[in-house]
Amino acid sequence: MNKMIRPSVMYIATIAALFLLASPCRADVLFIHAYKTTEYLMGKQEADLLIGYTDQAMYIDKNIRYTGTMMTTLFGKVKEGRETAHFLLDQDQIREMDYHSGKILVFTFDRLTDVNWIKQKQKISEPEEQVIKERYRVSEPRLSVKILPVKEEINGYLCQIVEAELTHETIDMKRNSSSVTLVKQKLWVSEAVPGYDQYRAYHEKLAKRLGFDAVRLGGLSGVLRYWDGSLDPIRKSIMDVKGYPVKSVIHVEGIYTTGVGTATAKSHSANLKEETVELREALTNKPVKPRFPEPPNFGVTIVK
Repeated sequence: MNKMIRPSVMYIATIAALFLLASPCRADVLFIHAYKTTEYLMGKQEADLLIGYTDQAMYIDKNIRYTGTMMTTLFGKVKEGRETAHFLLDQDQIREMDYHSGKILVFTFDRLTDVNWIKQKQKISEPEEQVIKERYRVSEPRLSVKILPVKEEINGYLCQIVEAELTHETIDMKRNSSSVTLVKQKLWVSEAVPGYDQYRAYHEKLAKRLGFDAVRLGGLSGVLRYWDGSLDPIRKSIMDVKGYPVKSVIHVEGIYTTGVGTATAKSHSANLKEETVELREALTNKPVKPRFPEPPNFGVTIVK
C-alpha cells in the first residue's frame, strides 16, 4: 500500500528527471544512455534512452527490449516497445506518443499541477480512501543521503559518489502484518559532462513551471520518486550533490512480515526492481529537435 508514482507521463517525467538546477543555455545537447532494469513481474528490460534539450524543450525517447524469460516465452521472441515524450515549455504542454493507439496525447502543465485532476485520474473513490485509512497505518518514512569522501572514474568522468536509502513501512492492522519497501540508490555525478549547464538550466525552468521543489528533479530523483514528504531535513545533503548523472543504480526490495509482534512472526523478502542508467555519450554539436520527430500519421488527443 505504499504510495508510488503512476506510470506513463509521470513515470517518463521521473526517468527524465534523473537531473537538476540552473544557468544560461548556450546550445542544444543530447545525452545518450544505456538503460537496464529487472522487475519482479516484467523480468529483464534493456533500452536506449535518449534525452535532448533545447532552451525551451526536453525530448525523451526510450526504445525498450523485453529480454526476460517470461516475456520471450510469452511472445516467442524479444518483444520491443517505445516510450516518447516532449516537454515543451514554450507551448505549456507535454506531448506523449501512444504507439499502441496511434495518438499523440497532450497534457498541459496546468493539469499536471492540479491535485484534484490527478486524484480523479487515479480513480480512487472517497469510500475506498476511507477504508484504506482505517485498515492501514503508514509509519514515518526514513530517508538518508550520504556523499562519499572518495571519487571514482566512470566512462572517463571523475565522479562524486552518492548513496541514498529510503525505508517505507505500512502496517495492515486487519492481518497483523507489515510491508516494508527499501529503496537504495547509488549515484555517480560529474560537472565535467558536456552540456551540463544546458541540462541544469532547463530543469530549473521545468521545476519552476510545475511548482516542484527543484531538488526533486536532481540526480536523486530515482529514490525521491518514492518520497512525498518534506526534504528539509536532508536538503543540504541533496544540494551538495552537483553534476550530471553519469551512472545511477537503484535497488528496490520488498519485505513482508506476518504475525507482527508475536513469537511466530515470519518475514519474506523479494527483489522488486534493479535499475541501471549509464551515460554513454553527450553531444553538443548538432540541433536536437530533428532527432525527435512526431509520427506524421498520429492523431492528436487533448487529455482533459
